[in-house]
Amino acid sequence: MAAAGNDSTSGGAGGKTGSFGSAGAASVRDLGKAFTRAIPPACAKDPVWASLAPGKAGTLRAVLTVDAEGHLASAEPVGENPPKHLVNVLRRTLPMLKAGRFAVKNGAVTAGTQTLELTAVVSDEPGDDSGAQDNLSFTYEGGSGKASFTQTGGRKVDISVRLVSVKTAD
Repeated sequence: MAAAGNDSTSGGAGGKTGSFGSAGAASVRDLGKAFTRAIPPACAKDPVWASLAPGKAGTLRAVLTVDAEGHLASAEPVGENPPKHLVNVLRRTLPMLKAGRFAVKNGAVTAGTQTLELTAVVSDEPGDDSGAQDNLSFTYEGGSGKASFTQTGGRKVDISVRLVSVKTAD
């Protein structure tokens, strides 16, 4: 899964470049931001969160690989014995991103990888038993963000996402 090339958390663009939004390639999205945004709707119904004790729920590093066309090719946990509930985050989130086109770095469509670190914290909040899920939210800027959701019954999950490194194939 190793990619040759530049290794940094910011810097110049390679490959086909463009900015995000109306001035650039509208279909190209920031991978870290899209991943963070997909966590709440993908993971809010995962029953594993209810089985965890409140408090810190572990950390996981994952390498997300993008092909030369900007499509997400894989996401793999790094290290031995990664927390299963955080591996579930990868497994549940990836299908939501398969149709997208992503930039690994600065709006550039090029093959490469991003290593993200996910840290989860669970807490209990007063909830209702109506079956409704509340507080599906995310923020992401400058290489870090947070995805949050509250499950039925009040189990709140906050997952911090931090960009650790970027490697491009050029």
